[in-house]
Amino acid sequence: MSSALASVVLLGLACAANPWGIMIAILLLDARRGVGVVWTYVIAWTGAISVVMAALLAGLGAVFGSGSDSANTAVSWVELALGVVLLALGVRRLLSPQVEEEPAATPRWLRAIENISYPAAFLLGIYSATYPVVIAAAGEILRADTTTAEAAALAALFIVLGSSSVLAVAALGTFARNRSAAFLDRMRVWVTAHNRAVITAILFVLGAYLAARGVEGVL
Repeated sequence: MSSALASVVLLGLACAANPWGIMIAILLLDARRGVGVVWTYVIAWTGAISVVMAALLAGLGAVFGSGSDSANTAVSWVELALGVVLLALGVRRLLSPQVEEEPAATPRWLRAIENISYPAAFLLGIYSATYPVVIAAAGEILRADTTTAEAAALAALFIVLGSSSVLAVAALGTFARNRSAAFLDRMRVWVTAHNRAVITAILFVLGAYLAARGVEGVL
């Protein structure tokens, strides 16, 4: 249980650290349709990872059984595969040349976010969620020998942590707009400038962690 808890906390924080998700949430605060758009995005993000988590736990739990040897083996192979894929993506990003963008005109995708509709914001929230991390967290919960209540608590903890960044941005922009404006603007600038490095670091750290967990379970 303690191992599963530590893994779920780590994976939840990794889900929340998605820089694109944070940047999109900040940009949505200035959408022309108001703050309702960013809350639509947050609801979609949270709902997407909740549905995927519940489906994985219910489906895989019915096939393998929580805490069983077959569950541990299956999850270990999945984590190993995810870890290798994430590490490969990290290496690819590290070796690929970085294209310098000219800051002249406003990017088309940024103009689209400024004019985004509620259905589009909802779809964007679904699209932006970090699904490989959700899969890994569901696997960690499944491989642990937990009761149904404990598994539900771990899943809820992951969902809360995984949504905490976009939820915090939406809350600050809604309830403390004036006081948080400078902070959110600095965050947007920092995330925009360093998103490549942050994503690459997350890929390496998370990939290494999942690969190690997979190897540990397989051996």
